[in-house]
Amino acid sequence: MLFGCCWGEGQVTSVGFMLTVVETVPIAWRRRFPIAVLLITGSAAVGQVLLRSPVTDFGTFGVLVAMYTVAAESSQAVAILVAVVTPAGILAAGSLDRSTPPHALMIVFVEFASAWVLGEIRRHRRREVAVRAARIRRKNETRAQEVAAAERRRMARELHDVLAHSLSLISIQAGAARSVMDTAPEGVRACLLSIETVSADAWAEMRQFLDGGPEPETAVTSLTRPGLERVSDLIKRLEGAGLSIDLAVTGQARRLSADADLCAYRIVQESLTNALRHGGEGRTRVSVRYGQHEVELDIASQTTQLRRGPMRGGSHHGLAGMRERVKAIGGQLSVDQGAGRFTVKARLPLQAAS
Repeated sequence: MLFGCCWGEGQVTSVGFMLTVVETVPIAWRRRFPIAVLLITGSAAVGQVLLRSPVTDFGTFGVLVAMYTVAAESSQAVAILVAVVTPAGILAAGSLDRSTPPHALMIVFVEFASAWVLGEIRRHRRREVAVRAARIRRKNETRAQEVAAAERRRMARELHDVLAHSLSLISIQAGAARSVMDTAPEGVRACLLSIETVSADAWAEMRQFLDGGPEPETAVTSLTRPGLERVSDLIKRLEGAGLSIDLAVTGQARRLSADADLCAYRIVQESLTNALRHGGEGRTRVSVRYGQHEVELDIASQTTQLRRGPMRGGSHHGLAGMRERVKAIGGQLSVDQGAGRFTVKARLPLQAAS
């Protein structure tokens, strides 16, 4: 009997018609003013009862919609208060209209209770959606922070590898130039040219890494993406700085993914730079073995004597960077620093893990 005439008997008077309008029109603003709309529509319904004018289907609909909106849109405390007060209001209205049978009051109560329950269901669903959206938002924010942190670590690794290697060579050449400045001035020129080449290439590589722009005109040598193909050039440069290196490549050379190729190059670079930084004795051995699905690297050097001055220091950040690189592409890395030797062994997949 949701839309049946529940209250009063007889014809709807002009005043009753106006009250019906008051019961229905305000529901257009129910979302902005739910409590006010319920009070207005409810008061109009009570007015109809007092005037012995039947509450029409439209009037009943307006009051029930207002009840639903209060339960759905207002605070939980207000919704509970309305639920408590409503039965008393229905009984009071029934006492004003003695002609209303008890079963009609029960029907009205069920209608209002149904409207309130539907509103509560709507409230809980909206709350669940809000909680789910907040959870997704927090998850996305956390993921964005993790991505940003990973990018910062990647940039730090790249800058460390480029700068540590280049500064090591520059420091060695600067020390060599100082040592021959008085006895063999002609040797200073070779040292300065080496410093110029190393610094220009380091700047070009940093520029290429940071913004992907073309290498500056000051670069002395052509710069390509670091990879195993450039290991021989790397070895020549380090031999020019005083390091003795043997390179052995076995197996059929295979194409690596860009990330795996860069990782392999950085491992060799960091290992040789570490040998140079710590004044490696004897010869350093670099072994590259290509397999069917992976490439193995083995870099072994003597580290029994440390250089003095600015070259002194550990390779903590470099080793941590190597481990992160290898882990990121799904490879394996082991480092042995005992018995006066520094040995790095790595096993890298030809295709980096996604």
